[in-house]
Amino acid sequence: MKIFIPSALIVFVAVLSIAAQVPKVSPTPEEVVKISTNLIQVDVTVTDKDGKIMTGLKPEDFEIMENGQKQSISNFSFISRMAGGARVGDGGSGNPASGEPNATQTVRQDNVRRTVSIVVDDLNLSFASIYYTRKALTRFVDQQMQPYDLVAIIRTGGGVGALQQFTSDKVLLHAAIERLRWNPLGAGGQDSLIGVGQNPQDITERFQVEGDAMANSQSPDKPVHSILLRENVSDKKRSDFEVSNNANESEIGTFQQASLGTVKYIISGMDQLPGRKLMMLFSDGYRIGTESNKSRTSSTYGFMQDVIDYANRSSVVVYTFDTKGLRSMSIQAADNMYEVIDGHREQKEREREANFKSSQDGLVFLAQQTGGKAMLDSNGLNDGMQRALDEQAGYYLLGYQPDAETFNPAERKFNKLEVKVNRPGLKVSYRSGFFSSPSSPKTDTKAATNDAMAKALTSPFVSSDIGLSVNALYAVDPVDGPYIRSFLHIDAKNLKFSDDPEGWKKSTFDVVAVTFGDNGVPVEKKETTYTIKTKGATYDTMLRKGFVYTLIVPVKKSGIYQFRVALRDTETGKIGSASQIVDIPDISKQKLVMSTLAVEDVSMNTWQNITQGKVGTGPGQVQIASTLLYDTVLKQFPAGTVLRYGFEVYNTKHDGSQTARLEVQARIMQNSKAMIEGSVNKFESVAQPNVPNPRVSGAILLKDILQPGDYVLQINVRDTLSKQTVSQLFPFQIIK
Repeated sequence: MKIFIPSALIVFVAVLSIAAQVPKVSPTPEEVVKISTNLIQVDVTVTDKDGKIMTGLKPEDFEIMENGQKQSISNFSFISRMAGGARVGDGGSGNPASGEPNATQTVRQDNVRRTVSIVVDDLNLSFASIYYTRKALTRFVDQQMQPYDLVAIIRTGGGVGALQQFTSDKVLLHAAIERLRWNPLGAGGQDSLIGVGQNPQDITERFQVEGDAMANSQSPDKPVHSILLRENVSDKKRSDFEVSNNANESEIGTFQQASLGTVKYIISGMDQLPGRKLMMLFSDGYRIGTESNKSRTSSTYGFMQDVIDYANRSSVVVYTFDTKGLRSMSIQAADNMYEVIDGHREQKEREREANFKSSQDGLVFLAQQTGGKAMLDSNGLNDGMQRALDEQAGYYLLGYQPDAETFNPAERKFNKLEVKVNRPGLKVSYRSGFFSSPSSPKTDTKAATNDAMAKALTSPFVSSDIGLSVNALYAVDPVDGPYIRSFLHIDAKNLKFSDDPEGWKKSTFDVVAVTFGDNGVPVEKKETTYTIKTKGATYDTMLRKGFVYTLIVPVKKSGIYQFRVALRDTETGKIGSASQIVDIPDISKQKLVMSTLAVEDVSMNTWQNITQGKVGTGPGQVQIASTLLYDTVLKQFPAGTVLRYGFEVYNTKHDGSQTARLEVQARIMQNSKAMIEGSVNKFESVAQPNVPNPRVSGAILLKDILQPGDYVLQINVRDTLSKQTVSQLFPFQIIK
């Protein structure tokens, strides 16, 4: 398989390149909720009447009680999770465009602003609720998500591969939203409201009460209107009704517990992320009962308590959203009142309202017990999401030393917490408590090599013990189909080199590359071990500038993928990782498609020599080492140079002579504004058996007017025969 690179850009895999230093970041994650025999630490949110975070409080402003006993606060601090210039109290509602991360910026543990898991409970969502949820999530990603937010969108019925990827990339999040569909196998029906209509009991009752009415209509102490009320139905009939109702509850309870199982798994994965985390759970509700009620839905209560304990120990605050919205409980056109006897209309409405309210009980319980809120009876889902985001702008950490009886299961199973603020007009949100067992010690993942590599591949953060940068390019091979060729720039200073008897410097490293689908499930995996040998001046240059390693991974289907790669030094165990979103188009649809761009930056003098035919391997020509591999992956160029590019075009239309006719234009963009606009160049290519797709190359001058900062190379291609157009983007930086 080959990716096209123009003849003048033929790559000689050397170690000469522009150096790129990847900053090393090894912060210690904030330990928010700490439950041990030495310290109980609880995160508390305090808001004013407008829902804004209240800052400036002191320890004496708080009271914390465990099981009704006042505790002495020994640890106190205020934590702000606003990174990138955001302010506590403003909800980060400013314009995101000015600081939006792009392909040249990395979300690291030390600059994450908010960590948000959005859980869509498609096991319990109706057809209508899915529609409104998708609409709200699209608006959230486009308008409410801010720079350095780390977000995942996860379906309870869709599996949780690699936690379906926490990311700051909006392309991947939109792909996840696009996959949200109504689950016909779940408990959610076409409508979130229970339909009013006849059931077998109604039909049976109608026949009986009408017969009873005929027989007893003359009785003065038993009027007809009294007979027609369900309260007067015999105990046996009521028992039959309850059996039918409990059978339905059993089915619903199964889906509720399956949903909560996914929520618990997500929370356990979020435990490894730093700081306080936010979960937004969108559902048509959970019906829970009491421990004395043994129906299947009531058993959800105990299951939910386990989820709450996981959330409280993992610093996850849960905000729940009732996707049913604000609904009328009255009889509607869609309801069927045939065979429903007189006097039952109001009772049917009361049953529907009771069902509606009971479905909110679990949402309220889960949110309140984890320090969050339940957003109910509102059609404005995004308003609730903004409130949740605003309330996570900052929080207080209150710590106290527990008594010995705190972790005595024989004394009590659960320890209830209560937090008060001694200032009027303030509202405090906190976790309900914790079970009588301290947190288990966390596993050291570095103790096992395989676990460390797996964590590096699935973590939303970059592992930077070894500096690693990646640019994954897609193309299509005529025989093998689509594939990804990734260029990995490796900072050699962090590799361990050993000497062999012949004076060579040797280093061995493992490389694992995985493509994750937009559902978070691994699709393709490539593993290899590579040994590099070098010495002398080449070794010195490699240490100074790094080197590029090329890895090819096949892709069988079109779609949006997250390409992740991890590298481990076999000698030291140090790990580096990197990731990128790759959009593989479907060329079978006969739409005009471009491959990803390969680029090379050359000086103006070199460019003039190339155009004059002075560069090459022929007599009188000068050979110049190519920097294409490095330029394609590092994406950093000085102004005043020439940026060359190459790509392939698929599904072009040919005329009678099998010639494709294209128009190509290059632009340099910044913040959606064209800074440099190249001329439109016409390109013709005759299809050949070994080269069926046109291969295009060109160049554009990076003028001196470009100031250091982030830019995008945009290539637009128009097929003049089919009248189709297509474009491709290449983000890069101008450096001094």
